[in-house]
Amino acid sequence: MTNALTLLVFSACLGACAPGIPEIPPPASSVTRREALAASRAYTSMIWRGSLRNVRHGTDGDGIRTDTPDASAAGYDAGAWWKPGMRSIGMPYKWGGFDTPRQFSERLKADAANGGLPAAAGDMGTPEKQAAGDAAVSRFAAGVDCSGFVSRCWRLDRPFSTRELPALCTRLPSWEDLRTGDILIVPGRHVLLFIQWEGTEKSRFLGSEAGPLPAWKCSEHVFSRSMLENSGYRPMRYRGMRD
Repeated sequence: MTNALTLLVFSACLGACAPGIPEIPPPASSVTRREALAASRAYTSMIWRGSLRNVRHGTDGDGIRTDTPDASAAGYDAGAWWKPGMRSIGMPYKWGGFDTPRQFSERLKADAANGGLPAAAGDMGTPEKQAAGDAAVSRFAAGVDCSGFVSRCWRLDRPFSTRELPALCTRLPSWEDLRTGDILIVPGRHVLLFIQWEGTEKSRFLGSEAGPLPAWKCSEHVFSRSMLENSGYRPMRYRGMRD
């Protein structure tokens, strides 16, 4: 095989073998536990590559402060992580975000809300944004926040806030009743998705979230039950959840 032909075959393989953007099912009145987990992992395992054009630190076109969780972020940057030009895993957190993986990928290249310019890759939930609430949501940034993430995993037709989600749920009598696709929530503060227990003692579990720790991104990690219980988290189950 000639060098030119080898290069052509290699280039074709790169295009064909490159991981596709995961997609999630459309909104529906109910969701299975398997669907909820698959949607969660579409977010946590998403592979993407941002550029300098996706970095924002300053006010957007509407005068709203935007800070992407890139490694150059100054100040409130404990969870800043992605680097321009580098391979990143997990959709970044965006205050008020509700993008699907495909929407996020497309907006990074050309965002209709931004006149066709690339969107900001995420927007950290700073104390200032938490104080301002919905008024601090930037339409020029792409990503998903904690309640938007759960809303997508449950196939809801809009982003329900952490204050709204409990109205769709039944509170579980015990933490031991938690199953894949259920949530742990502090209304008005944070929500995360339960995946499975780690060990028979049920003191730790694997979960997923769009959260600030350990980074401003969608990720899976092991949580301490006692730590969350002491922080006021409540176990709940979506009434539209099916086995």
